[in-house]
Amino acid sequence: MDEGTFGMDVGDDYTGEGTPLTDTQRNIIIVLHYLTFVAVTFALYAYYKTYAIFLNRIWSPFILLIALTWLEIGPAFEIGNHFYVNNWQLFDSQADLINASFSFFNFGSQNLLALSLRKKGLPLLRKGESLLEWVVILFDGLFVLLTVAQPFVYVYLGRDTSVTFLSPIGALAGICTLFRVWFNLGPNNYTKWGGILFFTLAICGVIALQVYRTTQLEWVHAFIGGSFVSSVIPLSIGFLNAEMLPDGAGGGFASESTPLNV
Repeated sequence: MDEGTFGMDVGDDYTGEGTPLTDTQRNIIIVLHYLTFVAVTFALYAYYKTYAIFLNRIWSPFILLIALTWLEIGPAFEIGNHFYVNNWQLFDSQADLINASFSFFNFGSQNLLALSLRKKGLPLLRKGESLLEWVVILFDGLFVLLTVAQPFVYVYLGRDTSVTFLSPIGALAGICTLFRVWFNLGPNNYTKWGGILFFTLAICGVIALQVYRTTQLEWVHAFIGGSFVSSVIPLSIGFLNAEMLPDGAGGGFASESTPLNV
């Protein structure tokens, strides 16, 4: 046992098969994790500034607020888990209540984010008008189901298997969020690139996790956390540049016509 972060005794006897963290790398990773609160606070500010537009454009501003809140709660559990388990290193991952709580809020926030940004007034259960719309209806039902079922998935599949199972669902939620930010809050260049960069950076975090699993290089943790944290910034910029529908636009989009109901 070494005197670890903040002078507290934590387990830091590296027994993995890869490359452990240096003190500098560990400090960078700690700062990146805490920057989550800065990034999500920016998202909450964007929500506050454009709340009137959200009321007129999206399915549930309330669920969006919950999603942003969960985006802050999840990393708080993750920080505690990293501190007490392997001193911010990812080797020898352990399933426990703290990590399970992080998993619930992390994946749940992605599901709620996608659901909340649906078009205003669009029923969750409805008859699709195209194959694509039926696929979207199926995805939304899956997001609802898994938000409730995630704790059971974690318990019965375990930490690593549940992450492997839930990550593709999170990617689907990210795709829905991309298009819903782009079209349901715009469309304009800010909502377009806000959605695209949000999804791209989040996927970079998933890729970095796979790189870590292959290489066991602990410093890759910085890119895992950094990618997810930074993805919130373009999302927030998209929020800040949401547009009110012009008079007479009804349930359509602000500046272009499309039959896609998302």
